[in-house]
Amino acid sequence: MERMTKLEGDIEKINKFTGFQLPNKFKKVGLVLIIVSILAIVSSVKLYFTDLRSQDLFERIAKTGMILGLLMISISKEKVEDELISKIRMQSFNYAVISAVLIYSLVPFIHYIFILSFSKVATIEGSKDTAILSFLLFLQILIFKKLKKAYNEE
Repeated sequence: MERMTKLEGDIEKINKFTGFQLPNKFKKVGLVLIIVSILAIVSSVKLYFTDLRSQDLFERIAKTGMILGLLMISISKEKVEDELISKIRMQSFNYAVISAVLIYSLVPFIHYIFILSFSKVATIEGSKDTAILSFLLFLQILIFKKLKKAYNEE
Protein backbone atom coordinates (compact mmCIF):
# COMPACT_ATOMS: atom_id res chain seq x y z
CA MET A 1 0.00 0.00 0.00
CA GLU A 2 2.86 2.35 0.83
CA ARG A 3 4.37 1.62 -2.59
CA MET A 4 1.11 2.69 -4.31
CA THR A 5 1.08 5.93 -2.34
CA LYS A 6 4.66 6.65 -3.40
CA LEU A 7 3.84 5.92 -7.06
CA GLU A 8 0.74 8.12 -6.91
CA GLY A 9 2.88 10.85 -5.36
CA ASP A 10 5.42 10.50 -8.18
CA ILE A 11 2.68 10.73 -10.80
CA GLU A 12 1.19 13.76 -9.09
CA LYS A 13 4.58 15.53 -8.94
CA ILE A 14 5.29 14.88 -12.61
CA ASN A 15 1.77 15.91 -13.65
CA LYS A 16 2.08 19.10 -11.60
CA PHE A 17 5.40 19.94 -13.26
CA THR A 18 4.44 18.96 -16.81
CA GLY A 19 0.98 20.49 -16.50
CA PHE A 20 2.37 23.89 -15.49
CA GLN A 21 1.19 26.65 -17.76
CA LEU A 22 1.33 30.40 -17.63
CA PRO A 23 -1.85 32.46 -18.05
CA ASN A 24 -2.77 33.44 -21.62
CA LYS A 25 -1.64 37.05 -21.14
CA PHE A 26 1.98 35.85 -21.01
CA LYS A 27 1.84 35.22 -24.77
CA LYS A 28 1.87 39.00 -25.22
CA VAL A 29 4.65 39.41 -22.64
CA GLY A 30 6.69 36.76 -24.48
CA LEU A 31 6.11 38.46 -27.83
CA VAL A 32 7.25 41.82 -26.45
CA LEU A 33 10.34 40.16 -24.95
CA ILE A 34 11.17 38.56 -28.32
CA ILE A 35 10.79 41.87 -30.18
CA VAL A 36 12.92 43.75 -27.64
CA SER A 37 15.56 41.01 -27.79
CA ILE A 38 15.71 41.03 -31.59
CA LEU A 39 16.03 44.81 -31.60
CA ALA A 40 18.80 44.53 -29.00
CA ILE A 41 20.66 41.95 -31.11
CA VAL A 42 20.36 44.08 -34.25
CA SER A 43 21.40 47.24 -32.43
CA SER A 44 24.38 45.51 -30.81
CA VAL A 45 25.78 44.88 -34.27
CA LYS A 46 25.58 48.60 -35.05
CA LEU A 47 26.73 49.87 -31.69
CA TYR A 48 30.42 50.21 -31.07
CA PHE A 49 31.57 48.93 -27.73
CA THR A 50 35.08 49.75 -26.65
CA ASP A 51 35.13 46.55 -24.64
CA LEU A 52 34.36 43.43 -26.69
CA ARG A 53 33.38 41.54 -23.54
CA SER A 54 30.48 43.91 -22.88
CA GLN A 55 29.22 43.40 -26.43
CA ASP A 56 29.31 39.61 -25.99
CA LEU A 57 27.49 39.92 -22.67
CA PHE A 58 24.90 42.24 -24.22
CA GLU A 59 24.26 39.79 -27.07
CA ARG A 60 24.07 36.83 -24.66
CA ILE A 61 21.48 38.65 -22.52
CA ALA A 62 19.46 39.53 -25.63
CA LYS A 63 19.56 35.93 -26.93
CA THR A 64 18.55 34.62 -23.51
CA GLY A 65 15.68 37.11 -23.47
CA MET A 66 14.55 35.84 -26.86
CA ILE A 67 14.62 32.22 -25.64
CA LEU A 68 12.67 33.14 -22.51
CA GLY A 69 10.10 34.98 -24.66
CA LEU A 70 9.69 31.92 -26.87
CA LEU A 71 9.33 29.75 -23.75
CA MET A 72 6.63 32.06 -22.37
CA ILE A 73 4.66 31.79 -25.59
CA SER A 74 5.19 28.03 -25.68
CA ILE A 75 3.89 27.30 -22.17
CA SER A 76 1.11 29.89 -22.03
CA LYS A 77 -2.45 28.65 -21.97
CA GLU A 78 -4.77 29.12 -24.91
CA LYS A 79 -7.97 31.11 -24.35
CA VAL A 80 -9.90 27.82 -24.50
CA GLU A 81 -7.90 24.97 -23.03
CA ASP A 82 -9.28 21.47 -23.67
CA GLU A 83 -8.03 17.92 -24.33
CA LEU A 84 -7.51 18.59 -28.04
CA ILE A 85 -5.28 21.58 -27.27
CA SER A 86 -3.32 19.44 -24.78
CA LYS A 87 -2.83 16.73 -27.40
CA ILE A 88 -1.75 19.28 -30.04
CA ARG A 89 0.68 20.86 -27.56
CA MET A 90 2.19 17.46 -26.71
CA GLN A 91 2.58 16.56 -30.39
CA SER A 92 4.18 19.91 -31.18
CA PHE A 93 6.69 19.44 -28.34
CA ASN A 94 7.51 15.96 -29.66
CA TYR A 95 8.05 17.23 -33.20
CA ALA A 96 10.14 20.15 -31.95
CA VAL A 97 12.43 17.95 -29.86
CA ILE A 98 12.86 15.34 -32.60
CA SER A 99 13.57 18.05 -35.19
CA ALA A 100 16.08 19.80 -32.93
CA VAL A 101 17.97 16.57 -32.26
CA LEU A 102 18.09 15.68 -35.96
CA ILE A 103 19.17 19.17 -37.02
CA TYR A 104 21.89 19.41 -34.37
CA SER A 105 23.11 15.94 -35.32
CA LEU A 106 23.27 16.65 -39.06
CA VAL A 107 24.61 20.22 -39.10
CA PRO A 108 28.26 19.28 -38.37
CA PHE A 109 28.27 16.89 -41.33
CA ILE A 110 26.63 19.42 -43.66
CA HIS A 111 29.16 22.00 -42.48
CA TYR A 112 31.99 19.54 -43.17
CA ILE A 113 30.77 18.84 -46.72
CA PHE A 114 30.32 22.56 -47.40
CA ILE A 115 33.81 23.44 -46.13
CA LEU A 116 35.35 20.47 -47.99
CA SER A 117 33.92 21.75 -51.27
CA PHE A 118 35.70 25.12 -50.85
CA SER A 119 38.85 24.11 -49.00
CA LYS A 120 41.37 21.31 -49.14
CA VAL A 121 41.56 21.12 -45.37
CA ALA A 122 38.21 20.50 -43.78
CA THR A 123 37.67 19.92 -40.11
CA ILE A 124 34.50 18.59 -38.62
CA GLU A 125 33.23 20.71 -35.81
CA GLY A 126 30.63 19.18 -33.58
CA SER A 127 27.68 20.95 -32.14
CA LYS A 128 28.35 22.70 -28.86
CA ASP A 129 24.94 21.68 -27.52
CA THR A 130 25.31 17.90 -27.59
CA ALA A 131 25.44 17.73 -23.79
CA ILE A 132 22.15 19.61 -23.52
CA LEU A 133 20.47 17.45 -26.16
CA SER A 134 21.80 14.28 -24.52
CA PHE A 135 20.50 15.43 -21.15
CA LEU A 136 17.12 16.31 -22.68
CA LEU A 137 16.72 12.88 -24.27
CA PHE A 138 18.02 11.06 -21.17
CA LEU A 139 15.55 12.97 -18.99
CA GLN A 140 12.67 12.18 -21.37
CA ILE A 141 13.51 8.46 -21.31
CA LEU A 142 13.85 8.46 -17.52
CA ILE A 143 10.52 10.22 -16.96
CA PHE A 144 8.80 8.00 -19.54
CA LYS A 145 10.03 4.84 -17.80
CA LYS A 146 8.99 6.15 -14.38
CA LEU A 147 5.50 7.17 -15.55
CA LYS A 148 5.02 3.92 -17.46
CA LYS A 149 5.92 1.91 -14.37
CA ALA A 150 3.70 4.03 -12.14
CA TYR A 151 0.68 3.82 -14.45
CA ASN A 152 1.10 0.07 -14.99
CA GLU A 153 1.14 -0.58 -11.24
CA GLU A 154 -2.05 1.38 -10.57
